[in-house]
Amino acid sequence: MSFTPDELASLELLSGLPREHLEWVAGHGTRVSLQTGEHMFERGHEADSMWLVVSGMIQGYEEIGGHWVIVATTGPGQVTGMLPFSRMTHYPRHTVATEPSVVLRLPKSDFKEMLDVSPEMGQRLVAVMSDRVRGDVRLEQQNEKMMALGRLSAGLAHELNNPASAVRRAASILAEQRKRLPPLVTALVRHQVCDAGLDKLERLRAAAVERGGDHVLSELDRSEREDELADWLEAHGVPESWEVAGTFVESGVAVEDLVDLVPDVSEEALGAALAWVGAGLASDRMVWEIASASERIAELVASIKTYSHMDRSPEHKITDVRVGLDSTLTMLGHKIRKKGLSLERDYADDVPLIPANAGELNQVWTNIIDNAIDALEEGGRLRLRARRNDLWVEVEIADDGPGIPEETRGRIFEPFFTTKEVGVGTGLGLGIAQRIVKSHQGHIAVQSEPGHTVFSVRLPVEPTSHVKS
Repeated sequence: MSFTPDELASLELLSGLPREHLEWVAGHGTRVSLQTGEHMFERGHEADSMWLVVSGMIQGYEEIGGHWVIVATTGPGQVTGMLPFSRMTHYPRHTVATEPSVVLRLPKSDFKEMLDVSPEMGQRLVAVMSDRVRGDVRLEQQNEKMMALGRLSAGLAHELNNPASAVRRAASILAEQRKRLPPLVTALVRHQVCDAGLDKLERLRAAAVERGGDHVLSELDRSEREDELADWLEAHGVPESWEVAGTFVESGVAVEDLVDLVPDVSEEALGAALAWVGAGLASDRMVWEIASASERIAELVASIKTYSHMDRSPEHKITDVRVGLDSTLTMLGHKIRKKGLSLERDYADDVPLIPANAGELNQVWTNIIDNAIDALEEGGRLRLRARRNDLWVEVEIADDGPGIPEETRGRIFEPFFTTKEVGVGTGLGLGIAQRIVKSHQGHIAVQSEPGHTVFSVRLPVEPTSHVKS
C-alpha cells in the first residue's frame, strides 16, 4: 500500500512543498509498518535507502564500551539512514521501533530523480545531513572522552589499590599488636621488673625506633639473623618467637642487644619483656606504613588534581609542561608497569613556563603516550624529552615499537580514522590532540619507522599572532 500526498503534507521534512513533489515522494516511497521491538535496519547492512518516519518512534543503538547505548531518536517527519550526497556505505547502528510505527522507505536509486523533481527537498536534506554530521561528531567526541575517562579511572584505581591495601593490612596488624600490649604490661608488673631492666628495655626499643629499619640486608643475611634470633628467643621463652624475630631483624636488633638485658630482667619476665618490645616495634612499624601509604594516596590525589586542573579555570595560565607530562605518566603508570616498559625522562632545566590550558595539554600528552604504550610490546622503551628551542618549547614522545605504516601515517590526525579494533578507539584522539595544539598556536608532527616513532609537539613560549615557525 502506498502513501497519499495528504498523509505526507503535514510532515516536517515535506511541509510546504508543491503537491506534485509530494505526489512524487508518495509514488516512489514504500510503506513499511513496524511493531514495537521490530528492527527497521541493522548495523553493518548495506545503506541502500532513506527512511522517513510518518508515525511512531524509532531509536538507534550503538555499542559503546561493551554496552548498547541509545544514540538517536527519530520521530514523525524526521529522516534517517542513507541521504543524498552522503558517503555512507553501511548502516552504522541498529534501529528499533519503540512503538507501532509507519515509515516511508525511499531507495537511493531514486535520489537523483528526487533532486531533479524537488531541488528544495534536496536543500532540506542537505541541512538534515549537516545536523547529523555535527551530532555524530559530538557523540564521538563524548565517546572519546568517556573512553579516556575510563582509561584514567582504571589507572587511578590501579595506583590507589596498592597503598589502600597497605593501609588495610597495616591497620589490621596494628590492631592485633595493640591487643597484645596490655596483658604483656600486666606480666611485666607481675614479675616486678626492676628500674634498670625497664630502662634497658626502653633504650632497646628507642634505639630500634631511631634506626627506623634503615639498614639493608641480603636475603641470606636476613634469613641467618632471623634463625639466630628465633633460636635465642625460643630458648628464653618468648612466645611467637619467629614473628618477634622477624620484627627485630627489620628494626636492626641483634642477639647481642638482647644478651645485655639478661642481668637486669629475670628469666620469668624476659619472655613477656621481649614480646612487649616486639609488639611495640611492630606497632610503630605499622603506624609508619599507614602514614607512608596515606602520603602516597595524597600524592595520587594531588596528581589527578594537577592532571585535570580541577582547581583552575579553563583560561590559559602559566604552565610547566614537565609537570603535565609527569602527572600523565602517573595516570598511565599501571599500563607502563603491566607491560614492563622502560621509561626515560629527559627534561632540560631551562624549559620555560608558558601560557597554556594545562588541562587541554594533558589531553594531548595522554592521547600520544597512551597510543605509544598500546603500540609497544612487553619490555619496550618509552622516552619523553622536553627542551627549549628558541621561541618554542618542544616536547618529544618516542617509542621503539613497530612504527606507523607509511600508508596510514598521513591519515592519523583525520577525525574517526583508527587502526584499532571497534570499541577500542574512536579515531578522534590524535585529531583532538592536533586541534588543541593548533589552538595554542603550536605544531604537532610525527616521524616513524620500524623501531622508532617520535611525536613532536612545539608550543610557543609567547603565543602571539607574529610567532613564526
